[in-house]
Amino acid sequence: MAGSRCRVSFTDSDGVLHGVDVDAESLYEDDVSPSAPGPMTEFTVAVYKNPTEHKIRLAQVLKWSEPTTNEGPAGITKRQRVRQLLGQNS
Repeated sequence: MAGSRCRVSFTDSDGVLHGVDVDAESLYEDDVSPSAPGPMTEFTVAVYKNPTEHKIRLAQVLKWSEPTTNEGPAGITKRQRVRQLLGQNS
């Protein structure tokens, strides 16, 4: 699957909007490098190609990134990359 250009953003607890433009294949691969978001932090993902916007909570990303072999080697690699982006080295 080819990546899409996206804008990922969230509002921190002080009401400051943070955002970054990234290339990603899924909602789970975007690296925003936020400062300490909580599990209920909601990220907004705006896909530029055929403009679409998605909202996903950090808790959902953490759950998706848990190790599993359901999607074979490609899925394992994607989940490991997401855990690395989140600073989880498990």
